[in-house]
Amino acid sequence: MKVISIFLLESLGENGRMLAKENEFEAAFTQRMLVSEVRRASILAWLFTGLSGVGLIANLVYRSLGLELPCMEYVLVTFLIAAGYEWVSRGLFNRLIRQKREPGRFRFYLNALVETSLPTLTLVGMLNYASPFQVVTSAVTYLYFLFIILSALRLDFRLSIFTGVVAALGYAGVTLATLPQIIADWDGSLLQLRTNLGMRAVLLIAAGVVAGLVSQSIRFTLRETMKGIHERERIVNLFGQHVSPAVVNQLLTQPRELNSSQQAVCILVLDIRKFTTFSEDRAADEVVAYLNRLWGSLVQIVNAHHGIVNKFLGDGFLAVFGAPITSRAYCENAVQAARDIIAEVERMAEAGEIPPTQVGLALHSGEAIVGNIGSDERKEYTVIGDVVNVAFRIEALNKELGSTLLVSGPVVEVARVTEAQRMEPMAIRGRREPVELYRLA
Repeated sequence: MKVISIFLLESLGENGRMLAKENEFEAAFTQRMLVSEVRRASILAWLFTGLSGVGLIANLVYRSLGLELPCMEYVLVTFLIAAGYEWVSRGLFNRLIRQKREPGRFRFYLNALVETSLPTLTLVGMLNYASPFQVVTSAVTYLYFLFIILSALRLDFRLSIFTGVVAALGYAGVTLATLPQIIADWDGSLLQLRTNLGMRAVLLIAAGVVAGLVSQSIRFTLRETMKGIHERERIVNLFGQHVSPAVVNQLLTQPRELNSSQQAVCILVLDIRKFTTFSEDRAADEVVAYLNRLWGSLVQIVNAHHGIVNKFLGDGFLAVFGAPITSRAYCENAVQAARDIIAEVERMAEAGEIPPTQVGLALHSGEAIVGNIGSDERKEYTVIGDVVNVAFRIEALNKELGSTLLVSGPVVEVARVTEAQRMEPMAIRGRREPVELYRLA
């Protein structure tokens, strides 16, 4: 019973963490929807502002020519009202973004109702200045389609359909209320007239459905993109900032999770010789600048050979080959990376990019436990095992042997290194049996 209780508590804890991550993602997605809503409101605000300017100029030109369009001033006023409404909406949604607040769905539907009703109110007002037939066939009716098309930016299928339905009901309401007068002004077939007017309302609903499908497609693409970015950020946070884009991409394509497991790896340990003496005679910012220049080049070499720098140790670092990215050539990659590191340090010193620098490196391979270790708040991808300890012990032997690069027997065997200089097996603290060593530099 106790075991079952513990299992249930662990399951609830894991489910709680997964739920928290899902809620965090949904909150981020809602913020993206608000950004899209701001973009949509901006388009409408600038559009109605521009139409208001054009209408004002046209009205002035007509007046100068002694011409009058009875409903021009009324349409101009409605455009100004629409522009003002969109500017206010844009400001409100921007404030929600800054405050990181999640608006209720009712607010989106209310906003859609108000916006899509603007053409209807414009048509109703125009009835005081023009015949019903002129009103229901005027260019103002195209505003319905404008709102429906831009509703796709709301990324909500139902909201787009709602916009199409409101537009259809508004247009149908004006048409049915004035239908007797429209028929009186029509001199053609009544069947054709009813069909044309009915099809306008049907097309508005159909446009809403199409916009909804488009919004659904955009929403799916955006969610997948955000999930990819979220996963990429998780991996970069897990492995540190010095993970190459190629490594991140390969990790993202791996089907397995980064759970703890035991696998064969090759450990590279690097140490800067006489770093303590170097740092004592220099200012802190000079020491940091030196390390940044050196690590900037050496980390790139590790990344280029499909390894990762797992830990920085002040005057050195620990790199791993074979995990988390599995490769049959992990030992060969480590050997080549070590050689390239030595060559790069020599090149940088000769070019004057860094002060004269000597490094010591060691390579050792074997089984290790790799995986995420830490608390719920902070996890780190870590390599644990005797292979790591032995690699550090081997590197320390460089000072005693006067070498630059020492590798263990397992590395030479797996990587099939033929030009290595075999040395006498040496005892290492913590090991009963002597370790077979080879000198490569």
